[in-house]
Amino acid sequence: MTAAPSASADESASGTNLPRWPRRPQRLATAVVGDLADRIVAGEYAAGSPLPGEPVLCERFGVSRITIREAVKALEAMRLVEIRQGAGTTVRAREDWNLLDQTVLGAVVAHDDDLGILDEIITLRSQLEGAMASRAATRLDEGHRAGLAGLLAQIDTATDDLDRYLDLDVAFHDVIMSASGSPLSRAIIATLNTQAFGSGPYIGTPTTADRKKSNVEHHAIFTALMAGDGDAASRAMSEHICQSWLRRRPGEQATAQRGKSPRERPGS
Repeated sequence: MTAAPSASADESASGTNLPRWPRRPQRLATAVVGDLADRIVAGEYAAGSPLPGEPVLCERFGVSRITIREAVKALEAMRLVEIRQGAGTTVRAREDWNLLDQTVLGAVVAHDDDLGILDEIITLRSQLEGAMASRAATRLDEGHRAGLAGLLAQIDTATDDLDRYLDLDVAFHDVIMSASGSPLSRAIIATLNTQAFGSGPYIGTPTTADRKKSNVEHHAIFTALMAGDGDAASRAMSEHICQSWLRRRPGEQATAQRGKSPRERPGS
């Protein structure tokens, strides 16, 4: 939610730097949570610092104390803040945050200026999807086989259409995850992808040539799966996820470090 450019004298004096919203959002508590979570993740409220009190937040957002209490309780559930009786509400350290919460992860991805979180998402995807591809290789039924073959045929004709290619790519990966019979790993990947695919840097600006290279990797994954070779499927999937990211990762580092996994790059 974009805030107005100026703060009232009272707000400035209180040190909150929280200008009033230009209009009231419809889902008040949800909007308050999103705004405060973003400010915490951005570092506006440092770890160990107090969250502004209820009167200040009520004034800033133009909502009731009940709404503010609901929002702060939600922030507590996300482990962004700690509520102590008689001591107020304090911002928690980053290592305490629930990064699998969609609101928290979305804010962290939005403020991922050095791409460290996106690199970590790639590392996790590489590990989890590699393991799932290995399992899927010995569990594919005829429906999975037909589904993958059909999707691959469509991907072959979509490398010059970014939006269509992305949709088919996601579907191809999802069939493999479904075939693996690993619901928890699949749910974690879905959570990561929900926020990652909303990030411009994560999508990047891959060329048609980049997508064709990625699709060669899709074929390698498919061949290993059809052969029932779990080790080969795992390697092909992990390499595909890392190499695809390196081809589209923004900045000169992607070129300088091409061929290394995100974990191997210094500073990641």
